[in-house]
Amino acid sequence: MIVWKTSVRGLLLASLVAQPACRTSHPAEAAATPAPPPELVQQAYLFEIVRHLYRWQLDESEVDRLIASKQMEFWVRRLEPRLDPGDRSVLGEILLPQLTMTVKVKKADYTIEELGTLVQSRTFKITQVTRGQVPSRAPPGCRVLRVEMKEMRDYLFRTRRQQDYPDPVLIERMRGAFRAQAAKAGILATNAPAGEQVVHLASLSPVANECWVFWEAGRKLLYFASDIDLANPVVWQHEALTAHIFDLDKQVVVSHEEAPGSNRFLTRYQVSRALFNCIILGQRVVVPPR
Repeated sequence: MIVWKTSVRGLLLASLVAQPACRTSHPAEAAATPAPPPELVQQAYLFEIVRHLYRWQLDESEVDRLIASKQMEFWVRRLEPRLDPGDRSVLGEILLPQLTMTVKVKKADYTIEELGTLVQSRTFKITQVTRGQVPSRAPPGCRVLRVEMKEMRDYLFRTRRQQDYPDPVLIERMRGAFRAQAAKAGILATNAPAGEQVVHLASLSPVANECWVFWEAGRKLLYFASDIDLANPVVWQHEALTAHIFDLDKQVVVSHEEAPGSNRFLTRYQVSRALFNCIILGQRVVVPPR
């Protein structure tokens, strides 16, 4: 599940096509330090990371500051935390010094022992985005890459309305997960809207295993996330899924400091981003009554 410190926590069902790495790069790591995974230093992948941040994280001042630069810099490294026995997952970190942001990513590869099910991700997906914790120099093990800002800006502008939505099978799985979560929370027990329902689906991102949905009549935001690709049936068969329901009348605050330590609330900023991606950039779907 992606942890968001200052904004809301989308997913493509196919792998990214590898493209040449960024034009200017130089290693900042010692010779003995493992190199970052090749996929993480591909220009196409880094562009998708920035596009995800552009939609869900960056504000106007940060975009203006980036555009004023001639180049955008990335510090990319492999992380090697201690994993459970048999866990072959690969983790990485992408630091963006100009934005003082850090993005942690993961390519899952492990087995659910009790089920005998192999869990593998096709690509690296974002697990965490944090702000304000970037050092003044690239940490050991980082590879420093730079891309021309004009090329990045043109890509963001060209893809600003690109839309990739869940297919009907995934929508039905999400519907089942929502009903299960809603039943646990008692949401549908009383005053449940009758008849067909209108929902708005946010576009999916190729670098994040998450999906946001706005339920119009229920005035609720639904959030689905997983450690592995949402298109993988394993997620839905064995409930390897995070599902949250946020009531827009009761679970919205100005700042997380109003409810420290709780993940039950969204800020007004987070809600505005989610609604923009669901309603303005999203897909309107009419769901028939069950």
